[in-house]
Amino acid sequence: MELQTGLRSGTITSFAGGGLREAACVLFVAQSEDGWLVVTDRSPFHPVSLSWPDQPGDRGWLTLADGRRLAVLDSCEGLVNRLTGLLATGEAARALKRFDPDLAAVVLHVVEAAPLVGEAVTLDVDPRFREALSLQHTGVHLAALALNRCAAPFWTKDPQDPDALSAPNLDKTAIEHSEIGPEGSTDRYRLGKSLRKKGFDAAGFLADLPRHVATMNATLRQMLHSPAPVRITPGEGPLGDRRLWSTTLDGVVASMPCGGTHIADLSDLAGIEVTLAPTEDGFVLHSRSSPAVRKSV
Repeated sequence: MELQTGLRSGTITSFAGGGLREAACVLFVAQSEDGWLVVTDRSPFHPVSLSWPDQPGDRGWLTLADGRRLAVLDSCEGLVNRLTGLLATGEAARALKRFDPDLAAVVLHVVEAAPLVGEAVTLDVDPRFREALSLQHTGVHLAALALNRCAAPFWTKDPQDPDALSAPNLDKTAIEHSEIGPEGSTDRYRLGKSLRKKGFDAAGFLADLPRHVATMNATLRQMLHSPAPVRITPGEGPLGDRRLWSTTLDGVVASMPCGGTHIADLSDLAGIEVTLAPTEDGFVLHSRSSPAVRKSV
């Protein structure tokens, strides 16, 4: 869908720094099939990404100036042309060249009713839903690093694309689809001809998935042995900015690009368990992260 707007800039977001509430001004409102699309100048909402829609959009509430509270049913990313004000959503946005300097990313809040353009509002993210997704997303990153380490012996050539811990990056090279939910995540990997040409012994790796599961789960337990802060930087800025996830694992600072949300510290994780299952052209990795139980004071 394409909509004509008066927008000339993207949304300033604070979700990367853990933001859950923002005072904002409504800049644009339009009706859609799912509800009212609301664009504000600022937002704490993490929207589902156009380029890699692994983490669902935040949900929560929009409070009007008169105190009425409207449900934000979903949040997603849109692209606005800074020169023309044309806003693209959904497939129309995905068809655009993401790195066009004339494009700016905006958070589209899907709201049950329409506020007024120019109205001062307060945006609140559902903290429980955010926390559940953040927990699983951190687990996904650690599981990917554990996979890369486990699969390292199966490379017969140097792929020259190491991950944050210097292992060959099978995750980046082979992943086709990732889906993060509040209870766990699913990542699908394709071990095709091009990967085999790069030197990965797919048949050898797939021959003993149960052993790899045991190895990965042991690696994950070791990663969580020493608590360390988890950060996304920058913590605030335009939605379209590049962000980096980082933490310390086994005394090594690990970082990778990420546009999602995460827990504040590895100590928030009680554990991560993974399973591997073969598919027609590769394998699927299921991971489930468990929250640490905090003792009441």
